[in-house]
Amino acid sequence: MTGRTSDGQATPARSGEPQPIFLPPGSGRPIDFLGVTHRLTSGQSDGSIYLFESVFEPKSGNRLHVHSHEDEIAYVLEGALEVRLHDRTAILEAGGVGRLPRGLAHALRNPLEISSRYLFLAVPGGLDRWFDALAAAQAAGTLDGALFRSLSNDYGIAWLE
Repeated sequence: MTGRTSDGQATPARSGEPQPIFLPPGSGRPIDFLGVTHRLTSGQSDGSIYLFESVFEPKSGNRLHVHSHEDEIAYVLEGALEVRLHDRTAILEAGGVGRLPRGLAHALRNPLEISSRYLFLAVPGGLDRWFDALAAAQAAGTLDGALFRSLSNDYGIAWLE
């Protein structure tokens, strides 16, 4: 049987054979300015999923938006997650899980006075490429509101406020 190395790269395998992937604790690539750490990328999962960890500082989050390409599943590791929809708001506490299907407008926020930590699963994968594009623009010093909106549109994310 073959597997993956500790950095998630495939080890040699028989052609066409599905391969497992095993990643050690602490693996992944952080994108600090976004508070995101890639845990299992689209490339590592053959595009089927993207798994990332996210930290929201106290009383912070994102605005109302909608994904046209992927469903999101949120798992609260520490703290709480406020999920605002058009018609209601839900609060998930540590250990809580929420599913946000593609096409459903939502905003995510940490309602607490302390940092909260989450694990998100995007199905299918691809959302990591949006985060990477934002990080590259930030590193190049070119990320502004117009480029943020353009990159979001490129990856099927529409900001509604």
